[in-house]
Amino acid sequence: MIKEFVNWLLPHKCLICNCETIEDSVFCAQCFFLVVLVDYPFCKMCGKMFETSIMEGDLCETCSTFRKKFNFARALFLYNHVSKQVIMKIKKQSDNETARKCCKMIFSKYKDLFKSANLIVPVPSHWTRILKRGYNPASIIAIELSKISNIQYCNVLKRIRKTDYQKNKTIQERIENVKGAFFCRKDLSDQTVILVDDVFTTGATLNECSDSLKKSGCREVICFTLATTGQ
Repeated sequence: MIKEFVNWLLPHKCLICNCETIEDSVFCAQCFFLVVLVDYPFCKMCGKMFETSIMEGDLCETCSTFRKKFNFARALFLYNHVSKQVIMKIKKQSDNETARKCCKMIFSKYKDLFKSANLIVPVPSHWTRILKRGYNPASIIAIELSKISNIQYCNVLKRIRKTDYQKNKTIQERIENVKGAFFCRKDLSDQTVILVDDVFTTGATLNECSDSLKKSGCREVICFTLATTGQ
């Protein structure tokens, strides 16, 4: 009864149009159809959806060209003008409730992929950006995913070099920008790690973080993001 009263007093709002939604819903029924959920067919490595029908298990052009250090990556949404609003709630407003709802959707969609994981690790921000913003958006997502999955959260990666923003850079420039920027502070021998960030664009940052985790002894790195860009 108390829960029902609270839901009536503080109704859940759609993140897009601000209409009332049912409990734990991120979108109302109308706005839900504006969001593209990642689905087959997609690249078996980076999880980006193919624009045309293709054989299951194929790699996209980028993954065929640039070797990945992580085992595979998966995302919840396709990054567009709608899903961007959801991500900005977390990146700009430190919205834990939005992160929690999205993480419940990720866990529900990819539950089987969590079974072998030992740790959930966020992609780290440089300390200067944390000081300016007050938090690391990837940590907010990782903490909520840890609570939902009951897998230990471990802030084991450190960004040891401040990098430029990746926006508007080519794939090769992104790779060079983050090269040697991360360090793993713990021995992770034989551990399976879930590495968490907000958006998968080229995968350069996730790849460099995965390299640090693998060098620390990590057996497997599975990457999860809220959204991924198109091919």
